[in-house]
Amino acid sequence: MSTRSENTVTINQPIEKVHKALLSEGYWEYIVANLSPDPGEVHDFTDNTAILYEVLPTTLLPEAVRAMVSQDLKVKRVITVGALEGNAADVTYTADVKGTPVDFKGEISLTGEGDTTTLSYINEVSVNIPLMGAAIEPKVGEALGELFTNEGNLADQWISANL
Repeated sequence: MSTRSENTVTINQPIEKVHKALLSEGYWEYIVANLSPDPGEVHDFTDNTAILYEVLPTTLLPEAVRAMVSQDLKVKRVITVGALEGNAADVTYTADVKGTPVDFKGEISLTGEGDTTTLSYINEVSVNIPLMGAAIEPKVGEALGELFTNEGNLADQWISANL
């Protein structure tokens, strides 16, 4: 079973710059260095795919999840960026939280209008814990919303400084 969540992030940059950033290894290096108090790493990068190893401290987790997790989470996230077609592009991601029964994936629709880009996330969260997973999944979805908002703020900063 899984729970679906949706959230929207607005970046005050034109879509051409946002898309260019998503296709830049330097951008992803900035994201993994700054998204969490513990820096992660860009494990692999190709023309349109970034494989990130990230560390999420337990303090970023919903309280209901913290009680079950004794150490920071190691997350492998794979992001694939589609082509920019007009003022839109599609991005997909998968994430696996090492050593836990939690994983999530999603689709992100990028749409641009003038000097702003909107990222519309559709996330699917799975917590495979009998009897408790369904109660925890929405809380993980909320935490993802916060995480993606923070990532959007970092994107705006990186683009302003680099593009």
